[in-house]
Amino acid sequence: MTSSRGLQIRAARRGDVSACARLVAQEPLWHRYGLSARRASALIRWALRRREPILVAVRGGEVLGFVWFQHRGTFVHSGYVRWIVTAAGARGQGIGSALLRAAEERILRHGPNVFLLVSHFNRRAQRFYRKMGYQRVGVLRHYVHRGIHEWIFRKTRGPLAQFEHRRQRRTRREVRP
Repeated sequence: MTSSRGLQIRAARRGDVSACARLVAQEPLWHRYGLSARRASALIRWALRRREPILVAVRGGEVLGFVWFQHRGTFVHSGYVRWIVTAAGARGQGIGSALLRAAEERILRHGPNVFLLVSHFNRRAQRFYRKMGYQRVGVLRHYVHRGIHEWIFRKTRGPLAQFEHRRQRRTRREVRP
């Protein structure tokens, strides 16, 4: 997918790992979680080996951001955005929005909910997710590290039962002769 501004959203490749890891390492937020470029690189490679979806935003051959997500990473039925990172110098250009929309499009094919966690102190990200239609639905206190709380954010198209009912109706129609 390419936008009018030359931004391309595509599946991450092995050759993108070091650029993605550098983006993580350059962001002070990730330092609080002990993520170095080396550790981020190892985790991203692990995800790619497992075929977990990672999308990158590329302009002019440069990786400007990425999103790592799971189709059924929350409560087995709902999607989960694990990491979303944009280059500090590229913020405010719609890159994070484009990445999140691309991940949501893929997640919402599998179920009506998308979840993500946001650090309690990361107000910029909280504003971004609210703008993108997410609501804070809970908190995990001291989840990763003592003193850091994670807000649970959710974007939904409706209850699971409603989605499952529609999927069953579609399946029945497809099976009929």
